[in-house]
Amino acid sequence: MSQVLLVQFYMYFVLMLTGFIASKVKIIHQGNASFLSSFILKITFPLLLLTTIPHLPFSHETLKHLGLAFFISYIALAILYLAGRFSNIFFRLNRSERKVYMLHSVFGNIVFIGFPFIGSLFPQGEGLLYAAVFQIASDSLLWTLGISYLQRKSQNTLKGYLKELLNVNTIAFLAALLMWIFQFHIPVIIEKPFAAIGHTTLSLSLVYVGFILSQVSIDKTIRKLCIHVLSINKLLLVPGILLLILWILMPQLPKPMVSAIVLQAGMPAMATVAILAKEYLGDDMLASENILVSTIFSTISLPLLWYFINLLYP
Repeated sequence: MSQVLLVQFYMYFVLMLTGFIASKVKIIHQGNASFLSSFILKITFPLLLLTTIPHLPFSHETLKHLGLAFFISYIALAILYLAGRFSNIFFRLNRSERKVYMLHSVFGNIVFIGFPFIGSLFPQGEGLLYAAVFQIASDSLLWTLGISYLQRKSQNTLKGYLKELLNVNTIAFLAALLMWIFQFHIPVIIEKPFAAIGHTTLSLSLVYVGFILSQVSIDKTIRKLCIHVLSINKLLLVPGILLLILWILMPQLPKPMVSAIVLQAGMPAMATVAILAKEYLGDDMLASENILVSTIFSTISLPLLWYFINLLYP
């Protein structure tokens, strides 16, 4: 387990360091950074959704657990939202910062860190099945309500709200979800080049985050209480509460399901939110600070969560 974490965080660090160095030597700068964020958001993200979600593992043997896993995943996301909403009351954040804070309170880095971590804990693949369920639940909110929340004006109509939901990522997600449900796969020869572009998303996102981190003042970041509270909520408080609730109400649940949902709920702040903040708000500084601090703290919190899962679900 520790080796998997080290490998993932090493990859995370190298990719962000690449963006950091590229910024310092002026390869990435304010003039072309907006192009990079738009390219990721409007091209690589949709292609990633269309070429990965339809291939998520589906087992008829565990079909009876999938509906429950979806329900629990949405409950977990709701608890994350409520924790962020409550703690947000105590901080004087501007409009853009509040939106970033709330999105990062809910959405974690479930793909880049979550999937490899859970896959190593359950090498037979059952853990990844439930991790994929959590991903679908998370994506269904991020690319619909999350995007709408970023774009929302002080006054809006139902027509405007529905129009906001019909963005390129929402359409791509809904198409990918239907393909997954009906197990429809694009022919490999057609899909392969698009999948290659889509799979650059994680690397490009982290390189972009590295650029943003080059603009961050470390001294100011570590003094921001809201960032530390967000990390405590995401990494320990909410997943700990969720684990306790599941153990009290449903102690008979399979360990892979509990582990996948609790660990995915406890992932550090999602790198994608920095891209979305830049695109829709023009302000991604707080997002990058959240990613930096929560990722560092998660090297301690994830092994700790796994320890408590083993105590309650031996």
